[in-house]
Amino acid sequence: MLENWIFLSLLAPLFWAFSNFADKYLLGKHTKGIYDFLFFSSVVSWSWIFIIGLVLFVGFPELNGFSWIPIVTGILLLYSYGFYGKALEKGDTSALVILFKLIPVVTVVLAFIFLGQTLSANEWLGFIVVFAGAIIVSLEKIGSKGFIKGFWLILIAILIWSVVTVMVDYGLQKIAFWDYFILDIFGQGVGGLSLLLLSPMRREIIAGVKTGTVKKYNLFMGNNLLDIFGQMSIKKALAIGPSAGLITVVTQVQSFYAIMIGLTLSIFLPHIIKEDISAGTLVKKLIGAAIMFTGVYILLT
Repeated sequence: MLENWIFLSLLAPLFWAFSNFADKYLLGKHTKGIYDFLFFSSVVSWSWIFIIGLVLFVGFPELNGFSWIPIVTGILLLYSYGFYGKALEKGDTSALVILFKLIPVVTVVLAFIFLGQTLSANEWLGFIVVFAGAIIVSLEKIGSKGFIKGFWLILIAILIWSVVTVMVDYGLQKIAFWDYFILDIFGQGVGGLSLLLLSPMRREIIAGVKTGTVKKYNLFMGNNLLDIFGQMSIKKALAIGPSAGLITVVTQVQSFYAIMIGLTLSIFLPHIIKEDISAGTLVKKLIGAAIMFTGVYILLT
């Protein structure tokens, strides 16, 4: 069982790292805008077919007083992708992915502010170390005062993801794993359909559907599967692992996956993804990622 949760915790960020770059490609090449992207990511996807299969296999989720939690987390997750997507449009994917390491820090801070939990010396030290690494990564150049493109947008997404992480961990204590998973994806679909309520969003989505090619549909469906596999892996790890904090530490390997994927694509497939792969930028990313990883480890162990 120990090996299972470690493997799943390492596998989930690999799926997500590939999906991060697929998101960047889709946003730049195959969508009318961010609302079109969100709609296709949630509604026009394999999720519904997958959910139907799960319902047939494991049965319809048993509803109780806590069933609203996965639905709400699904909706929040979908809306957070709006800020995440706008950040991807502006900046380098690998640099923004490194900043995901702020999620456990923000989670601990939220618990301190809203739940009255105390912070240990290790948690304060971890917070300082992660913050220092985040500064290195977020600056355009070491010693400069400007932030990388998309910095503030990704911070908003990180705040939402931190809230969702706390809710998921709590919800899995009250709801069976597969029931939570089904209702969570249902919530994402509800969030996607809600975009049709506002006319500016609706016009963009309708234009995206009308002009969508077979390639666009296939790419979104393939990318959606990457995210589903990642979500399945991490939620199963949370269900069988020793603690959410330890699992969060292991998943921080995603930033190193992203650096290597970004480097490989920029060298061999620059027409798909082209990032700044100068020596100085790569060193800054690696140093920042290593410092933040160390901080997360201190924070959560």
